[in-house]
Amino acid sequence: MNADDLTETDKAILNQLQEERATKGALVEWTGYSRNSVYNRLEVLEAAGYVRCVHEGTRLFELTEDPRE
Repeated sequence: MNADDLTETDKAILNQLQEERATKGALVEWTGYSRNSVYNRLEVLEAAGYVRCVHEGTRLFELTEDPRE
């Protein structure tokens, strides 16, 4: 996956995670995308190594590498 493969949902998630760590629920609220869309794209971004879950209990995510740079 590279920057050309990013969806609008991916970009919104990455924008939020550039600012601060966020839970799945917060990302749904802040981006305005559906829960399923955000959850699915987080899995894709995590598998690609761009984000990681730093707290399993709360599903808190952080940006590890921005593919747009």
